[in-house]
Amino acid sequence: MNGAGVVCRGLMCRPGGFAITDRAMRFCRFPRGARLADIGCGLGATVRHVGRTYGVDICGVDCGGDMIARARTLSELEAPPRDDVFFDADAAHLPFAAEEMDGLLFECSMSKMDDPERVLAECRRVLKPGGRLIISDLYARGKEAQFLGLLGRVETRETIVNRLASRGFSSALFEDYSAFLKEMWGRMIMENGLCALCENLGTNAAGLRETRCGYCLIIAVKGAPFRTGGPQGVGALAKGVAD
Repeated sequence: MNGAGVVCRGLMCRPGGFAITDRAMRFCRFPRGARLADIGCGLGATVRHVGRTYGVDICGVDCGGDMIARARTLSELEAPPRDDVFFDADAAHLPFAAEEMDGLLFECSMSKMDDPERVLAECRRVLKPGGRLIISDLYARGKEAQFLGLLGRVETRETIVNRLASRGFSSALFEDYSAFLKEMWGRMIMENGLCALCENLGTNAAGLRETRCGYCLIIAVKGAPFRTGGPQGVGALAKGVAD
């Protein structure tokens, strides 16, 4: 894919910025010092934000030495400098002991995993009983698809939730944030055109129409059922809801 088609650059390119991350953190209510990891952390924006804001012990995991090196450099350039920990590792082979982690975040990354069942089995291994799995990602409100660009699998809510259940995770929260996706993609189309967006995503306009991409937050819990959330989606954020 050539540079002319790239319409999403920078430290963070996902719907809603940190708004959905903050919603998840408020819902989960991790205690200070809780052990978290951002899987598919990219340049580490979420690691820095969550570490600064919530007082938890969070690290980043991504597979790519250059990406990890850049994430470390950006943390060192913070004011004051941060000593965030980043691991160059595969999501199917996480660098954590059994039942070591209180929470794992997958922001726009679970849908890109080649073997999601294996990744979920690894998540279950490293999470403590009752540990939270936080997924914010695209989902299909129409036909499921496999895109070939920045996006990976785009699956229905039913497919995603059933896979989680099959790997021992209880769904605690599902909220729709498709309005954030619509806003982000609309801005990209205005700035670069529909063809550039489709090239980035690895599909075409017909594929987007068939899939009817949405964006959601899913929080699942290892082990026994957790509680369900309250108001749904962007409306909940607009009202400042903090369960």
